[in-house]
Amino acid sequence: MLKSIDINNFRSIRGQIHAPLDAKVILVHGENGAGKTSLLSAIELALTGKVQSLERVDPSYDAQLLHRSSDSGSVSLQILNGAAEERFSSQLRAEGARPKAVLSDQLATFFRERAFLPQSLLGQLLQIYQDAGSDAASPLAQFVAKLLGLDRLDSLEGGLKFLADVRNVRRHVDGWLDTENQKSFLESQLTDKRKIKEEMEAQIQGLIDELTKLCVELELSVAIEEKKLDQVAAVLSLSSDSEAFAQLTDRQRQLASIQREIQTSQDSSASDTALLPSGIDNARSAFELWEKKYGGVVATLRRRVEGVLENASFPSSPEQFAESALKLLGIERIQIRDRVSRARADIERYVTAQEESDAKNLMLKTIDEEIDRLSNNAGSLGAALAEISSFIIDESCPVCDRDFREVSQLPLSDHVHGKVRMLSSSAERLLSLGRARSDAQVIADRLSREIETISARKLDEKSLVELDRRLGLVENLINEIDSIIDALQEGGRLRAADVAVRRAVFEAETRSLALATARETLNDFALTIHAEIIADDESLEVGAARLNATLASRAKRLESRLSMRRRGTECIENIHSAIMRRDETDQRISKDNESLRQVNRALERAKALRDQGNAIRNAVDTVRSSIIRREFNDRLNLVWRDLFVRLAPAEPFVPAFRIPESSTQKLQPKLVTEHREGGEGGGAPGAMLSAGNLNTAALTLFIALHLAVPRELPWLILDDPVQSMDDVHIAQLAALLRTLSKEHGRQLMIAVHDRQLFEYLKLELSPAFPDDSLITLELSRGQRRDSVCISRRFSFRQETAINFVA
Repeated sequence: MLKSIDINNFRSIRGQIHAPLDAKVILVHGENGAGKTSLLSAIELALTGKVQSLERVDPSYDAQLLHRSSDSGSVSLQILNGAAEERFSSQLRAEGARPKAVLSDQLATFFRERAFLPQSLLGQLLQIYQDAGSDAASPLAQFVAKLLGLDRLDSLEGGLKFLADVRNVRRHVDGWLDTENQKSFLESQLTDKRKIKEEMEAQIQGLIDELTKLCVELELSVAIEEKKLDQVAAVLSLSSDSEAFAQLTDRQRQLASIQREIQTSQDSSASDTALLPSGIDNARSAFELWEKKYGGVVATLRRRVEGVLENASFPSSPEQFAESALKLLGIERIQIRDRVSRARADIERYVTAQEESDAKNLMLKTIDEEIDRLSNNAGSLGAALAEISSFIIDESCPVCDRDFREVSQLPLSDHVHGKVRMLSSSAERLLSLGRARSDAQVIADRLSREIETISARKLDEKSLVELDRRLGLVENLINEIDSIIDALQEGGRLRAADVAVRRAVFEAETRSLALATARETLNDFALTIHAEIIADDESLEVGAARLNATLASRAKRLESRLSMRRRGTECIENIHSAIMRRDETDQRISKDNESLRQVNRALERAKALRDQGNAIRNAVDTVRSSIIRREFNDRLNLVWRDLFVRLAPAEPFVPAFRIPESSTQKLQPKLVTEHREGGEGGGAPGAMLSAGNLNTAALTLFIALHLAVPRELPWLILDDPVQSMDDVHIAQLAALLRTLSKEHGRQLMIAVHDRQLFEYLKLELSPAFPDDSLITLELSRGQRRDSVCISRRFSFRQETAINFVA
């Protein structure tokens, strides 16, 4: 008996879990991806050192056994062999698994072929056997040769008894019309939502194309994909262009300063040097008066502007500072006004749309209430009464033979005609209400989508107030600068005059030396910006103008790049918002798709029950009459046939193995299907059976092969064996599993993902006698937490309440 297993970082199981296995039946439950298949694969890895289902798909599968978030793991399985305990384990590394103790080759082969049925192998088992062909050395031929030497198993019968009365099947057809109406409604909803999704996809693709174009123009080597938008945003937010633009601005100011020095040196005059001290005193006194009056105001104003425009840099000159600040503040005011205007429009439309949506929902509720008051079958009843009226001859009712004069003085024909007219009016009203409701539903859905769109992008009241406050601050700064612009211009002129007069004497005395120094300075500056130096025959004015044009061209290009970076950031924000809305739409589409699949499955089950109801009464006799008489068929196909018919009572074609009628020394089996009613057999199971019955055929074949050979290992491990079975299949499968556990002594381990099926099997396979036992394992995991395995043990408990009553 399997005792317990310890798993650490194996496949989808993150962290370490411990699962007890010492019970007759072990039920494993978990959502898709919780680790059910990983738990069963861990048992196979510990016992055999391999995972056959993964090896068949990918020969290098062992590199994927370790959980991605770990660098080491392990699997350890404990088994009770009588009173002794045995341990089988494997260590996991990034390069693969290293088994420490495994079963012998014979027992490992029996486990893989007879005791463990992985979920992936269930859909491939018949195909593997069918593709084996007529080669006598194929696995199929070897299996058949081994089965011929087994003792005959008792036939498993009685699977179809509860279906003898067809009324038990027809009960599932109730609600057919309601289900079809629900299907039409869901299909209409899906069409609208898919159209919305296509519009969002087109919007996202347009923004991605624009972002790609911007990145190409910016020469950024980054892949533009939805999953890499954060990387693109990080690249766009790099401050290289901003730093280059700030450095270029400093260069321009430096060049302007050099130009002014050159101009001052050339325009200075050496005449009347005696007047220079008086000129210096006048310029100094004038600038000191201006600085005393406006210096503090300008400094405070500069700090406030820099606080609003944090990323901007301003020249030191009062006049240039005013011009630059007015330009940038004007741009900031326009942008804030646009955002405030859009935000208020969204708020107003959001309120209006909510009011319209409430009105439409109230209208829908009113229509639904009126529809509920009217009879849904008014038209059909009216038509039926109109047909009956043609059989009314006298006052005797043609339905119940009662004399109508006993209850009314009105003639029976007049009473029936009046009833028909009333029901016809109710039917017309129902049609009118249905059309009105459909139109109102379309408008309500459109308003709901519009409300969701506005809600995703509208600003909250706090953000809007902050924008209004910032707009007021910007406008106040613009007004303050405009109010003292003349004073700032005058201060710039006086400052320049003061500096010019102060240097007049020195420049007059050393004008020649200053011009030479200016040429040298200009040449050094040209080398600094990687431009050509001033030629000997080139004037300083022409050289400075050439360097200024070079810097202006570079500044224009950097301004364009900064603008494209800002636009790229806006595109990424818009793409994120559109992706969020698209994902929400995807979730709604997925939910509606699941509902539609459930409705379609219900309709398919109802139609199958209607078509097969009459033929199912003779199914048992038809199956028995088509069994091949030969000993081979009696020993192998009988078990498989009975198991398959028990789980798929409505399938006319039964899979079977066929061997040649003529004598031969080599077995050349072939996988075919036989019709229950006899006659010519069908083709291969893959060509004759539905997908669901193919899974049933594979499952019953595996159990038949398990039962047909000597029991070398007492385990039967099934990974989600239900697949696409309906309720009838599931009930018969539960009875079969109960028989295998209670009567044939198998230790069953079954993994399922459906919660209702898990609860049903837990009830059906619960302990039935003192030595019986049941363990349930529930697996769960999260994106950022370790896997969890919750076990619960059920033992037999004598029912004393019934005995007490007796």
